This record gives sequence, C-alpha cells and structure tokens, in this order.
Amino acid sequence: MRRRPTIEDIISSLLIDEGFYEISRNNGSMEVDSQLILSDGKVEIAVNILSEDSCNSRSMVHETLIETLKLQNKYDGVILAVPRRYSKIIDESVLVKYGVGLIIYDMMGAEEIIPPRLNNNRKEKVEDTRKNTQNTPINEIALLRSEVSRITRILEEMEARLDRLEREQRILASRISELEKTKPSIIGEERISQVVKSKASTYSSEEALPSYLRDNPWVDILSKRA
Repeated sequence: MRRRPTIEDIISSLLIDEGFYEISRNNGSMEVDSQLILSDGKVEIAVNILSEDSCNSRSMVHETLIETLKLQNKYDGVILAVPRRYSKIIDESVLVKYGVGLIIYDMMGAEEIIPPRLNNNRKEKVEDTRKNTQNTPINEIALLRSEVSRITRILEEMEARLDRLEREQRILASRISELEKTKPSIIGEERISQVVKSKASTYSSEEALPSYLRDNPWVDILSKRA
C-alpha cells in the first residue's frame, strides 16, 4: 500500500524541485509544529511549518513567526509555511519587510508565495566561497605553469651539456684521426732505426773477427749449420 505523503514531504518536494535537498526535519524544536532544513550546496534554508490547529491560535502564529525570525542568524534564509486555507491570516507585507519567505500548502501540493531574502552576512560568505572555488583552478594553473617553466629550464641545461659533450667528442675524434695518420711514419722510423742498429752490430762483430775470417763464405755456412 502506497504511503500517503506528509505535509513535510509536500513542502520538501517543492524546494527539491528548485534544486535543494533535505538535510533534516523535525529537529525537536518545541516552539513550532514542524521544521525542515534544506540546502542547495551553497545556502541553507530553514522552513517552519504551521499546522491547521496552530493557525486557530493567533498567539501560536505570532510565536512561530518570532521563532522563524530568530533562525535568520543561523541560516541563509527562512520560510514560514501555512495551510492554504489560512493564508489570509498572514500579513505578507510584514514577511517581506523582515525577509521571511512564505509557502502555502494543502494535501494537493505546495506553492511559494514569497521567496526568502538571503542574510547579507551569510550571502557574503557564500560569495567568498564561490570566489575561492573559482580561484582554485587559477592557482592550480599557476602552479602547473611554474612547474613547466622549471622543467623547461632543466631541459635547456641538459641540452647545453649535450652540445658541449658533442663538441668534445668531435675534438677527440679529430685528434685520434691525426694520431692514426702519423702512426705509419713513426713505425717506419722505428724499423729504420732497428735496421741501422742491426747493421751496426754486424759491422762491430765483423771488426772483432781475425782478418782471415772476414768475408769468408765458409764462416757463414758453418754459422748457419750451428
């Protein structure tokens, strides 16, 4: 069996359609019949609800209005909700003067007659929150740009170091090439020096031989056999 909606459900549904969501209801206040607290993520609104029985007592209506005005120090906006058939007992000009919203309701639905006026102090806080929210992406962009600049400087330094290494590599390669060109001549000079020394030692050994053994072919043959 489908549950019959309560008065709180009907009024809450009206504000939910305007973008609000319910935070709490019937918070235990003894001065009002029922109460709703709603928010749209930026502002919070309190709704004090008068029942038909309470509307039969003028003093109860006045007390509920006073309690509703007190809530302006706590919430961004306040609304008084009364049954549709008793809407004439409420002086709308007084509600407009003090910034209190008005909703009339019955079991068929609810209707907002006067929108609540946002509390100036609370409104400034909301604006500050919005500014901070807007500044957050800007701050993140600034940090990202700073990080990109730092990385760019590091890359430029690495590029300069690579250029120096390439220049040094070319210099070393050029020196190695020059050394390789001069190497054959050095080897040739060493071979000539060895030949000269060999001949010198041959001449010195021949001078040490007796005259009858010098230039003797038999001496060469015997030395080879030995």
